[in-house]
Amino acid sequence: MTLNIQKEKVQRSMKLKLNNISFSYNNKDRYAVLDVSLELTEGKCYLLTGQCGSGKTTLALLIKGLLKPSIGNMKIENSNLSLQDFQRLLGFVFQSPEEQFFSETVIDEISFGPRALGLQKIEERVKKALSLVGLPYERFGHLSPFELSSGEQRRLAIASTVACEPYWYIFDEPTAGLDWTGKKKIVALIAKLLKEGKTIILISQELEIFLELTDEIIILEKGKLIKKTDVTHFISEDEPKTIEPLLPYTARVLKILIQRGWNIPIFIMNPKEAAQIIKIYQL
Repeated sequence: MTLNIQKEKVQRSMKLKLNNISFSYNNKDRYAVLDVSLELTEGKCYLLTGQCGSGKTTLALLIKGLLKPSIGNMKIENSNLSLQDFQRLLGFVFQSPEEQFFSETVIDEISFGPRALGLQKIEERVKKALSLVGLPYERFGHLSPFELSSGEQRRLAIASTVACEPYWYIFDEPTAGLDWTGKKKIVALIAKLLKEGKTIILISQELEIFLELTDEIIILEKGKLIKKTDVTHFISEDEPKTIEPLLPYTARVLKILIQRGWNIPIFIMNPKEAAQIIKIYQL
């Protein structure tokens, strides 16, 4: 999917540092996250990926402060915020958020977060958030969240987080279970947040639709950090067999052709563009 996104990055220097983080749910000898050290810089988009069970969601919950590290620590640098305040203000859109709705109306659902944080101008925040996600206030505001389609419910969950105006967001599998149209709308929403200078951590195995947004890719395997790299290196370098399946199909095809001697660019995510280049080289 080609989006032609120009990210207007806000120049800030706040950093979140994870130092040798490990976490075990109930067995000290079996860690869901093991000895992970990371540095995340404000204003970037990070794509956190890995096979099922690799520890992606657990790591995100640790960053949010919903879980406490068994070993290691986290700290905020270049900011007056404490770690606890940072975690409280970090927006987290959970996987299948529609299962967590509890308010009678869309307005009440979005209002809950800002009210809990003691924020002002609630109605203005609700209208702005609904406008951003493409759910007009007049049409959707008084509906029950359970009257919405699955794609609309996903956008409502994002609106509920946006209304709190966090600078950092975590999205856990935001496009899971959506059709192609729904996926494109979610990607476009995240692109809007990036243009505003927000920091985004995306958890997903659907790499192809997010790579154009991404600054750095973080790869976990069995709870361990095995790679943190930019998109170009991720696609172009030889990868271990455990990482290869994560590559978008288009990139895998082009990589095979390059290995066979074709002098073609690998950084092409759009299948139609790839097909055109292959056709040219076949002439």
